[in-house]
Amino acid sequence: MTSQAWLPIFRAIAAEIRATIPPLAGTPAAREEVGLGAGGDRTIYLDRLAEDIVVRHLELAYRSGLRFRLISEELGERDFGGDTLVLADPLDGSFNAKMGLPYFSVVLAVTQGGDRFSDVRLGYVQNLVTGDEYHAVAGAGAFHQDEPLHPVPPAFDGKSIPLVQFDAPSGVEPRERAAPIFARAEKVRQLGSAALNLCHTAAGGIALQVTPGPVRSFDLAGPLLILREAGGIATDFGGGPIDSVSVRLDARTTLLASLSRQIHAYALELVRVRVS
Repeated sequence: MTSQAWLPIFRAIAAEIRATIPPLAGTPAAREEVGLGAGGDRTIYLDRLAEDIVVRHLELAYRSGLRFRLISEELGERDFGGDTLVLADPLDGSFNAKMGLPYFSVVLAVTQGGDRFSDVRLGYVQNLVTGDEYHAVAGAGAFHQDEPLHPVPPAFDGKSIPLVQFDAPSGVEPRERAAPIFARAEKVRQLGSAALNLCHTAAGGIALQVTPGPVRSFDLAGPLLILREAGGIATDFGGGPIDSVSVRLDARTTLLASLSRQIHAYALELVRVRVS
């Protein structure tokens, strides 16, 4: 089975999650904690509900003859008899959903031949509020609403970055590391869904994605393929390659990503000047 053949399955999963989760976002039930996920985060009711939908669809896929191994944020790994990895973050931006903030997504991906970023062959993200869909197939391009994504790189005058999106779980230190970039940013946002942030980076709306502290690479696998297939660039925060980073739940990486190679290079220059 080709990786692209998973796309209808992913779309069916996303459709059911979108029908189920947004009506509950911001309600008392949405905020209920029901456990601790395999990824280390507290599991809320919405996480569990969305993951149940993913598992149910993948069990149907297994019964139809597909063989794979599932890695999902809450349950961890489950063997369905194959080497292909199916990565599922059923609710990326679950804190937003819990609080009723309309910016959260479902994130799915398929790898073949290994468990590294370089092995991802299909990445899929759907904004669960708007229904906007992004996907990419390795070597075949990136797509928005099933149309080829041909983004216009963000404007860059050589001095300022139009819009920087910042991710950091908590703490002052990551913000201090990113301070030289913030000083050159026209606007800074911290939106709360890593997958959607990278999709908007791939589309050119976010000029620079900045993640100075290690975050779970699992959440980035599919969206980074979308960025790469759109023509963008991603490294770790120091400019190092990330292709060999594992996509399993215990792996972490920093990140610096942009559709514009000029903006990316400028951000690296700012960070390196501070370090030196």
